[in-house]
Amino acid sequence: MIEKTAMKDGLTRRRFLIGAGALATGVLAGGVAGCTGSTGSTGSSGTNTGNAAEANAIPWQYKKLDVEAVRKLGYDNYYKDGCMYGVAAAIIETLRETTGGPWNTIPMDMFAYGEGGAFGWGTLCGALNGGLAMINLAAGKNADLGNDLIGWYTENPFPSDKHEAYCKFNNQITTVSKSPLCHASVTRWTEAADVRVGTDERKDRCAKLTGDTAAKVAELLNKALEGQYTATFKPTADYITCMGCHQGADSTLDNEQGKMNCVTCHEDHTKKS
Repeated sequence: MIEKTAMKDGLTRRRFLIGAGALATGVLAGGVAGCTGSTGSTGSSGTNTGNAAEANAIPWQYKKLDVEAVRKLGYDNYYKDGCMYGVAAAIIETLRETTGGPWNTIPMDMFAYGEGGAFGWGTLCGALNGGLAMINLAAGKNADLGNDLIGWYTENPFPSDKHEAYCKFNNQITTVSKSPLCHASVTRWTEAADVRVGTDERKDRCAKLTGDTAAKVAELLNKALEGQYTATFKPTADYITCMGCHQGADSTLDNEQGKMNCVTCHEDHTKKS
């Protein structure tokens, strides 16, 4: 749920007034309009941590992004250091130009580990990893925005056709991962496209996916900034059926953690005769 009261972020009166004045130019000093962080300008003990900490407390200043410009930046930056780097760089480079401030302080190399699902382990897709980091910096710990990004990724056909003017391989086949995992996303696509993981074709597919994910992050943050965001994520029917037994204090077993579609990887034992 997007908070409507900026002061709940722990902002000082000075920062709140600066943010209110900046709304006229599409900039909010406290981050995305209505989105609040969980820590504000105070430390874990609830006491003020000082001027330097307050200046960099999330959410950070955010200005509306050009979604299609971000999409291309994501594609281009993938070829510099992978998918996580590509999404983060697409957002950060733009905000450095339009808002500056703490966006200028981030060492970009910190996002290089996410390629291939973190050092090639095939876990959380690096594009999602970078996208969620950008949401957290611009909007604070916002589960609605995060759930919508991950949920969208699992059901979106990748890659989109919005890169055709500049990509290396046109008209690539699309697949739906049904999972936020790099392993599932890449494997499904390589099998459908009949190519190997190490090929330039696969890399171009992931560059497009990176641009598409960066664009989705920009789209979500823009909607939140303009007060037009409504959470849309809903667990799949398969997930809800499984969780009745496997997740939560009221479930039969309470032995599962997650929100992914279980039958993507596990047998659907509910349909056994």
